[in-house]
This record gives sequence, C-alpha cells and structure tokens, in this order.
Amino acid sequence: MSPVMAVEAASSGLFESVGVMDASPVWEFDAVYRFEYPGLIAVAAALTGDRDGAQDLVQDTMVKAFIRWDRVCHLDRPGAWCHHVLVNACRSRLRRRATEWRYLSRLRRGEPTCPEPSADTVAFWTVVRTLPSRPRAVVALYFGADLSSVQVAEVLGVPEGTVRSDLAAARRLVMNAFGEGRHG
Repeated sequence: MSPVMAVEAASSGLFESVGVMDASPVWEFDAVYRFEYPGLIAVAAALTGDRDGAQDLVQDTMVKAFIRWDRVCHLDRPGAWCHHVLVNACRSRLRRRATEWRYLSRLRRGEPTCPEPSADTVAFWTVVRTLPSRPRAVVALYFGADLSSVQVAEVLGVPEGTVRSDLAAARRLVMNAFGEGRHG
C-alpha cells in the first residue's frame, strides 16, 4: 500500500496505523461492517434467492469475522475475507436445501395414502356425533379405535354392561337414521 493510500485510508476511518514505521493496516471492525454489509447482503440474496436468509448468512459471516478479528483486521482486504466466508456459507446452505428437498421428495413418494371415507361412513359418524357424550365415546372407541367392550369399559371407567347398553342404543339410533334416510 502506498503512503498516500495509507493516509487516505487512515483519514477515512477504515483503519488505524499500528506504528509509524508499520505499513500494515489495522482495520476497524465497525467501519468494515458498515462498508461491506450492503454488498454482502446483495451477494447472499443473489446466491440463495432468499433475502431473509441472506441477512442471517451475513450476520453469521460477520460474527465469524468478529471472533477472528485479531487476525482478519491485519488483512489488506478484510471485506474480501468476509465475501469468501459468505460465498462458502451460501454454498453450504444451498447444498443443505438440495439435500432436504431430495429427502422430502422421497418421503412424499413413500407416504401411505388412504382413500377418503365413503358417504356411508361420513353419514354414520355424523349420526354418532349427535349422541350424548358417553354413548358417543363408546361408539368412537368401539368402532374407531377397534377396542372390545371390555377395553372400552376400562378406558371409560364404566361397567361392561353399560358399554353394551350404549352400543345397542347407538345401533338403534343409527339404524333408524339410515332407515329414514333411505326410505324418505
């Protein structure tokens, strides 16, 4: 760096001279941060296509610079170091995104699907939802969870006879609802 450039840079506040005889600049972190931030954001946004993610990447890059500032401040161009770190971080983010996309696409292909319930099934559960609370729970556990009447009695804390009685009453109600709907 020429003496004229060193004086101009020193007067601009970008760095302080360590000693009279030392031409090696020592950059101030705040000045480098303010100067480089807009360009770093632009680069990260251009590489990732994500402005919010770009801000996160730039902040991470500047944290790395701050942590290593005792070495970075002596570089001729600490902004170039920041850009280098940022480009690597963007590449890593894009690789992670690609890996995630491949994984999710394989996962979606392997997801089991089931057909929608039939009209009769929807009608059955619509009628069941009109039952009082305990009989509704009995029917849901018996038919929905496929529990036996003994298991339903244990879950609800009622005698097994009550479960059987509720099932019989629910059957009559459902049969009447379906009978009226089919004949009416």
